[in-house]
Amino acid sequence: MSHIPSAAPAPSAAQVTSTAPIARIAVVIPHFQRQPGLLAKALASAFAQTIADRIHVIVVDDESPISAQSEVDAHPEFPRHQLTVHRKANGGAGSARNKALDLVPPGTTHVAYLDSDDDWRPHHLENALAVMGDRFDAYFADWWSFNYPDQTNFERIGTLDKPHTAVSTQPPGFDLGVSPLEHILSDGGGVIQTSTVVYRFDRFPQLRFREEFFNGQDFFFWMDLGAGGATFCFSTAVDCNNGEGINIYQGAGWGTERSLNRLRNELFVWTSVPRFYRLTDTQHRNNQRTIRNLQQDVVRDLLHRVRHGKSINMKLVKDILRFDPTVVFFAASVPFRVLGEKLFRRSGSAPA
Repeated sequence: MSHIPSAAPAPSAAQVTSTAPIARIAVVIPHFQRQPGLLAKALASAFAQTIADRIHVIVVDDESPISAQSEVDAHPEFPRHQLTVHRKANGGAGSARNKALDLVPPGTTHVAYLDSDDDWRPHHLENALAVMGDRFDAYFADWWSFNYPDQTNFERIGTLDKPHTAVSTQPPGFDLGVSPLEHILSDGGGVIQTSTVVYRFDRFPQLRFREEFFNGQDFFFWMDLGAGGATFCFSTAVDCNNGEGINIYQGAGWGTERSLNRLRNELFVWTSVPRFYRLTDTQHRNNQRTIRNLQQDVVRDLLHRVRHGKSINMKLVKDILRFDPTVVFFAASVPFRVLGEKLFRRSGSAPA
């Protein structure tokens, strides 16, 4: 488990637990999978929560090849009075989550997100309510990925290693202490994983995902929450297991069919940030650093394609230039940098 240094003594969970009316949680699951059984596993983990009597699960089937209804029908043990399944035309995860938010039952206080190929550990929702109490508006936690079996997400990324004010001891909870905008821009993404997020829907009932972004919608949702005044807390408890379902990044290595599309989508995200938020000088520099890294990756990807005789989707290239015309300035410098890296590797040294 990650160790987050505490900047102040922490109260017990009982001291931070809300005394307000009992929380009612809508669990939002967008579904698009080609492998049977993944959604059923996610649903089983939701209904196995220690406070499962307080939840209502909303599954939005985004024209999935494996239908959500078929997964549900195979499991009569799932409580139908706590489950809504809705099928819609394909529009992406953000669109599916937005539809689910439109279907949230009256009286819902919190929304928890769960992707259909992920699953929760039994205390996730209980942990979230304990750490949030009445003080915080949003919560996230550590998680484990099949891609990195020896490290949790927090341990691998490391952006939460500075001291944070402790707000509970069981589970170990902390005040994020900065806006989600600051956290996300600090390293081009931060550590907030969607399937660990719980937030106060009753305080932000109108907030929705920005559907114009194919990926990065979740980044904008957290930053929009922060822009609306939401305060964030987190736990170092590992609340979620990240599964191996449909993933827009799978198979997106250099020169692959998806790689240039991924880079195009990421540039769209980070070049759009200044349109929505007023950035400090430091935030602007951090965002520019992320953009520069993506610009170099675009040129490297194109060089790889030219060198290996692979096709180049010119529509994607035009989109990239439309989002960020300055990428052309890296076209001349990157080949020399690549050559330098190869020479340093052969000599056993590392580039400065």
